[in-house]
Amino acid sequence: MASIPSPKTEVRSEAEIIRACQSGDREAFEALYLRYHRELFLYLLSVLRSPQSAEDVAQDVFVKLFHQIGSYRQQSPFNHWLFRMARNAGIDRLRREKVRRTTSLDAGEIDSYSLLERLDSGQATPEELQDTSRRAALVRQAVEALPQPFREIVALREWQDLPYDVIASRLGISEGTVKSRLFRARQMLGQRLKRLL
Repeated sequence: MASIPSPKTEVRSEAEIIRACQSGDREAFEALYLRYHRELFLYLLSVLRSPQSAEDVAQDVFVKLFHQIGSYRQQSPFNHWLFRMARNAGIDRLRREKVRRTTSLDAGEIDSYSLLERLDSGQATPEELQDTSRRAALVRQAVEALPQPFREIVALREWQDLPYDVIASRLGISEGTVKSRLFRARQMLGQRLKRLL
């Protein structure tokens, strides 16, 4: 009895996918989209502080990528090239809108959630929960008040937990600049929070 051959699962490297995209392969482009959409969205969310704006700009970036992928020459890693494109688009959006957005990234979500669990189990008081929520709101406000380059560094390092070298390549700056901006951002946050808390 002849066995039915199993379908061949094709595993392509990123370089192969990019070459296929440059040749007009729409399925390859969809693979790139699926590979990078979430990460790009989270990055743009840290810059724009609005889920709707982040999604709009992410879609714009992928449309631009579709039309410009032929110009990618592999002189730098693809994800660095893509995120520079996203960063520029995000900054352009900020300049156009000049409207402060609220962030959906709540620095206190994890603490608030664990306190809710403790409250449900009888281990936390409502006062503790209220104090934690207040502190989380103050931290969020302090981060939002940072100048954009510092806010961006904090979001990438503290919220997305990216290593210094990845942040440096995404932003097109040196690791030393990443560290110094992060240090300065933490100082500014500390000073502001000292006054608020």
